[in-house]
Amino acid sequence: MKRAVIFLIYACVLPTFVWAQNVQSIRIKGQVGDAKIDTKANRIVVMVPYEMNGKLYALRSAEVEKITTENNAAHTLPDVVDLRNWTKFKVGNEEWQIKGGYQLPGSDFGTWHGESITGFITLGHTQCDDMPGSDKHKIWDCGNPAYAASGSSNWPTKKIKLADGSYAAELTTRSILGIIASGNLFVGRIERNMSLMQLMGFTSKDGKDLIQWGVPFEGRPTAIRVKFKYEGLTDSCTIMAVVENRSEGVRKYVGTAWYSATTDHDKSKEGVISISEPDKNGLRTLETKFVYGKAHANGDALPKGAQIGKGTEAITHVTVVFASSRRGDYFKGQKNARLIVKNFEFVY
Repeated sequence: MKRAVIFLIYACVLPTFVWAQNVQSIRIKGQVGDAKIDTKANRIVVMVPYEMNGKLYALRSAEVEKITTENNAAHTLPDVVDLRNWTKFKVGNEEWQIKGGYQLPGSDFGTWHGESITGFITLGHTQCDDMPGSDKHKIWDCGNPAYAASGSSNWPTKKIKLADGSYAAELTTRSILGIIASGNLFVGRIERNMSLMQLMGFTSKDGKDLIQWGVPFEGRPTAIRVKFKYEGLTDSCTIMAVVENRSEGVRKYVGTAWYSATTDHDKSKEGVISISEPDKNGLRTLETKFVYGKAHANGDALPKGAQIGKGTEAITHVTVVFASSRRGDYFKGQKNARLIVKNFEFVY
């Protein structure tokens, strides 16, 4: 009897052993690098290429090639998963979530290409080797093709070599023929082969009308991160990204990340998570979050016909803009204001 009591007490104080139910690894078709597996939050983030087989990667129907769990615990992750938002599944009795995303090609601003651009005052064409990104993808563009109408090749946007030997984008506000031209860099496509009269007609209107904004996009990032340096000379820069829903023919601003300030170290702006000290290239790292479902306190007025979304809509497009002068789209700004940007990325 005494031995039975001792055994019972011993059994009661033994810790209950539970088999681990973590995800060890996962492989999604086309996956870029290793998945980020957070075993404390039970969350997985997977990066994939922006394009696959010449088309936008379909985050809504990503194929799961392999998943490995500790102790071969059973899981409920389907063979095809929607990576646009957090998708729930179980590993054993524990709930997990998975989400995916991608980066825009050429976002390190280390790749540039050349174009022959019409220059009306010079009566012919001028060669511009300072066009951002790859001519193959046509993701990034700048205002240099419009600036070419002046006949000048002192481009507002150009590549610059940094102290470590890498390249970045240098955006400088210029003055040509008495007209302010902000250095800019954006996702979209500016009109080519404009007449001088057509271009000049926009100087009293809105230069944004010269641009087809954005590219297809399905990701739902939480923030943007970029290395930058700004010397505003009393001017303000623009660093912004907006994820949109255009499924109904209207630009709905689902979420917006925006930094605009006279310096590159103003941490008081809405959404700013952090701004680092300068690195060896003199660039700070800015991380600022997306504000979903409402207007951004630091943002400009919405473009004509656009509206603020609820924040829960599916995302169909993204637009990203950098400018050395915030009012540059209205041909206003401080001459020689200078913004350098490098290594732009979405944070998921």
